[in-house]
Amino acid sequence: MHIVILEGARGTGKSTLAVKLRQRISETTLINFTGFHDDGDEGLKKVVEYYNSWMSLFEQLGKIGHDSRYVFDRFFFTETVFSELYKEYNFKSVHRQLCSKLDNLGKDVKIDVVFLTVEDREELQNRLTRDKVPFGKVEESVEESIKQQNMYYNLFYGLKLNYSNINIHAIETDGKTNEDVYAEIENIVKTAQ
Repeated sequence: MHIVILEGARGTGKSTLAVKLRQRISETTLINFTGFHDDGDEGLKKVVEYYNSWMSLFEQLGKIGHDSRYVFDRFFFTETVFSELYKEYNFKSVHRQLCSKLDNLGKDVKIDVVFLTVEDREELQNRLTRDKVPFGKVEESVEESIKQQNMYYNLFYGLKLNYSNINIHAIETDGKTNEDVYAEIENIVKTAQ
């Protein structure tokens, strides 16, 4: 089994690339995880149950050695970033538990996290002004995306230091077409085969 997780701030091209991976690599399942608008204790409970259920499913598939490939358009890392920036609840301890579960799963399953970035503010602005679905009270702006991106940098730096069974790949998307970035991700996927 192989799991590829596409992560990064809004405007980095995750969803477009996730669809391309699903369409072009045979026997790939695309999962586009939802974001929850609920907040407070009820919101935290809902999110914890949601991600623990997904992790249980993948742990079961890993145990039976299921020969499958999954592309995740975001995962609980996004919840970690967005809860820190925009929610009232604290997701940090849940994040650590989920990282441990994912790292444990990585003993039997290939796990690649692809962190997409964009540094050019003008390019990011152009990407954000395209037709995007808003995320609750998150304002679409270059400043917000850069703030999210900085949190992802810190998050994945810590992940790389503390969890050896999760592979982190950072890809700058500045000045690249989706096809250019797709080719880099495809190389990561093919290396895992």
